[in-house]
Amino acid sequence: MLLEVKHLKKIFKTRFSKEETTALVDIDFGVEEGEYIAIMGESGSGKTTLLNILSTLEKPTSGQVLLNKEDITAIKDKEISAFRRDHLGFVFQDFNLLDTLNVRDNIYLPLVLSKSSVELMKSRLKIENLLEKQPFELSGGQKQRVAVARALISQPDLVLADEPTAALDFKNSEDLLNLFEEINDSGQTIIMVTHSSLAASHAKRVLFIKDGVLYHQLYRGEKSSTEFAKEITLSMTAFLGASEDEEVSLNA
Repeated sequence: MLLEVKHLKKIFKTRFSKEETTALVDIDFGVEEGEYIAIMGESGSGKTTLLNILSTLEKPTSGQVLLNKEDITAIKDKEISAFRRDHLGFVFQDFNLLDTLNVRDNIYLPLVLSKSSVELMKSRLKIENLLEKQPFELSGGQKQRVAVARALISQPDLVLADEPTAALDFKNSEDLLNLFEEINDSGQTIIMVTHSSLAASHAKRVLFIKDGVLYHQLYRGEKSSTEFAKEITLSMTAFLGASEDEEVSLNA
């Protein structure tokens, strides 16, 4: 098992009062190496909090997250940046490119920081002609391809994507999702948070979260992305509107 999430709980407390908000109740699941998982849920369901904990950007109130058997929630603050750089790749909704660097330097920055080197898959990502451009010269789709290249350059154990198609039009979204499938087919493990059934339909497994609880999952199997998208949409409609006693267990 590449990633093990064990009884994760997250409670937010306001600074000047005793009020508490429970974002995650008891999250428990595993991810095998080479999986491609989408996490879906409404705004406020806890999916972003879960991704932030998996990204080591937040600490849980209780529970564990094991990546290759190492509890990443126990890593010391002074060591967390190096761990994140060496083991995790990130693709963000708003690209997070540095405007002062050209495309080549944006992509290679993680390698400079880690003092390592690896061959860039330029043709695969269709960015050969973009390397000397500045971020402001790129379209949204091109920026996201650069962000994917940056995420992959250090050969991470796990790529985490936060709503990666939210800022893209339909064509660029499809191009990016097809690219994710290719990357996954080559062995890269991906976890993507999304509100889009279309985006989620490109994953191999979809986890549904509501009120801080994982309550259902779907496997793509041999379905086409179009068939899987319809199944995801039906599940979202049925389960997000269900009452507590109607919810389906994650293990069902």
